[in-house]
Order: sequence, then C-alpha cells, then structure tokens
Amino acid sequence: MSSGRMTTQAEDGESELNTVVNVLSGRLDNLAPRVAQTIREQVDYYGSTRVITQSDIVETVRSNYAMVIHGLAGDAEFDTSSAAETGANRADAGVPLPALMHAYRIGFQMVWNEFMAVAQEHPELSRETLLEATSRMWQAQDAFVVAMSTAHRERTTAMILDDASERAALTQHLLEGRVSSEQSLWEIAEHLRLPHRGPYIAVAARATIVGKAPLASIEAKLSSADLRSAWRLLPDQQIGIVHVPSPDARRKALDIMTRAATDRVGVSPPFTDLADTARALRYARVAMTRRGRGVSVFDNSVLGVAAVAAPEVAADLSVTVLGRLFDLPAEDRDPLVETFRVWSSVGGNINDTATRLHVHRNTVRHRLRRIEELTGRSTTAPREVAELCLAFEVIDQLPIGGGGPQA
Repeated sequence: MSSGRMTTQAEDGESELNTVVNVLSGRLDNLAPRVAQTIREQVDYYGSTRVITQSDIVETVRSNYAMVIHGLAGDAEFDTSSAAETGANRADAGVPLPALMHAYRIGFQMVWNEFMAVAQEHPELSRETLLEATSRMWQAQDAFVVAMSTAHRERTTAMILDDASERAALTQHLLEGRVSSEQSLWEIAEHLRLPHRGPYIAVAARATIVGKAPLASIEAKLSSADLRSAWRLLPDQQIGIVHVPSPDARRKALDIMTRAATDRVGVSPPFTDLADTARALRYARVAMTRRGRGVSVFDNSVLGVAAVAAPEVAADLSVTVLGRLFDLPAEDRDPLVETFRVWSSVGGNINDTATRLHVHRNTVRHRLRRIEELTGRSTTAPREVAELCLAFEVIDQLPIGGGGPQA
C-alpha cells in the first residue's frame, strides 16, 4: 500500500505540473508580445536597432518559451535548440552578446512572474509541485543561457576567422595586383576598412620562420596610433598596406614598424592611388632585400625607380659596367665603391668628397681614375656618368649575389 500511495502522489504531482504547463502555454500569445516590448524598452541595443524587428523578437520569445514550458513537466534535459538558434542568428545580425544576455534575463524574469501568478490563481497546487516547477525553471534558465551564449560565441569566432581570411586574401590580391573584374578597388578598400584615397605605403617584411609574422600584431599596434592597415602573411614574408594621411603619420608608422621588426622590413615611397599598390609592393620588396635588419625605405629617385623598373636589363647593365670592379678583392674594391657613392651624392665635388671620407683630394682623384679604368666610363662625360650612377644604383636596389654583379 505504501508503494501504491507513493505512485499516487507522483501521479498527482505530474498532473499538477501538467496543469502549470497547460496554463502557461495558454498565455504564450499574450506573454510573448509583452516580453518583446519590455526588451525593446529596457535593452538599449534592441531599442535603437532596426535590424531586429518587433515581430522577430516576439517569435523568438515564443519559440524559446514553448521549449522552456514544455520541459517543466519532465525530468529529462531541456531541448535548448531554440536558444542555440537564437544565439547564432543574433551573432549573424551583429547583436552584442551582453545585449542578448540582458534580453534573456528579462525573458526569464517575466516568465517567472507569470508562473508565480499561476501559483496564486491555483491554490490547489501542492508545495511539492511548486518547488519542482521552480527548480525546473532555474535549470531551464541556466541551460538556455549557456546554449545561447555558446552558439553566439562560436558563430562570432567563425565570422571573425572568415573575415580575417577574406581580408588577408583581398589584401594579397590588392598588393599583388590580382584584383578581379568583379570587385573594384573601391569595394576592396571598403572591405579592408581602408580610406579610398591615399597616401599609402606598401610594406614587405622578411619572415625567417614559416608561419610566424615578422611584424607581430602590427595591425593592432598601428590601429592604436589611429593608422589603418591591412596585412597578409606569406611563407617567406609579411606584406601590408598602411594609410598614412600626413608626413607625421608616415613617420609614426615607420617608428612603430622599426620597434616591431625582427628582421629586414622594406617600405615603398608614398602613393595615392590604390591602382599603384602592386608597383609599390615591388619597391617595398626591393628595399626588403637589402642587408641587415630594421626598416629600409625605397629610394624614390629617378635612378632608384629605373634600377627596378626592368630588373633583368638593369642587372645586365650593372654586370657590363661594373664587372671588372667587382672582380677586385674586397679591400681594393670597397674604397672605390664608397668613393664613387659619396662623390655622386655631393654633386661630383672633389673637396666635399675628400672631407666626408677623411682623405686627401688627390686620393679621391686617383680612385675616380681607377674606376674609369675598370669600367671604361669617364667621370666627366655626362652620359657615361649616368651609366655609372645607374649601375651603382642597381647594386643598392637589387639583390645581386655577392654584393656586386655576377657575370
């Protein structure tokens, strides 16, 4: 008999829980719009957005409530698929997780208030039934909030990764001049969150470890200085484009990259049109190939541009003009090379060259004559001086093996 009495009590409790479920279910059509309106009024995001409509909120509240109420009468785990769907959909719509959490707190508070109203209206409900329903209600809140927030975070993470991958691919296409006809430069700049007009600089940083960025967290570091940029990590280098609206902004960018660099970083001259991005990257890559570490800015002089405009032709010229000079041992060659570079930088002034090199002016003249002998070019004939200057520029700009031209 005792066993029969316990079964009867269980059956009574189940019947009373079903009563609670049926009453709450019957009130859904009235409760859902009231909850939706409260969410609109109390959650700032929902009150200001037009992305999520009132009818959408009502339907979301109704579907979540239906599963919560259905689960009150059982002892199995709640079906939280509606909460997971809500979390993912709201992430897609850009709803911040704190706003969504606030909305859920309002929703559960209001369904709890409705449950308390049902309890007062039905005094025949036993204490055990009310405690069981209360316990199940709080279990539902935990389960639904966890399901919703987990789905929101997972979808947000996936969106961030997708966006990062798309930004990286678009950055590479832009920098390497592989823009499809389906996407204009303006559209790419919009997606990369770059201003549509420059000045910009292109950057190439040498990577010594595959998969490790030589300019770690550079986008965030530049962003903290109010400089917008986009980057792509390749196996052997990291390439990027930085918007530098003023000379001061450019200096700031160079300073940040200098402090962040772990190897050689090449930077292009400023350019204003995104259509010139691929050419600017070529200049940045040339600057990156120079020896040593740190930031190297490409020389935007006529000679510098000429040296890399047709690299194979320029390299052949350098071999033709300087081949014999670079056949010399380093101890004989280096003073001649240094003398010519200084001499050309001071406009061919012998005295200024001697002063800078701390040698006698006759030493400068002797070295210049030696260069003439080895190259077959005069340092007084304008056309031949131009050939010498371009040949030496090639040595500075292009990665020609051994520090000089190779036959």
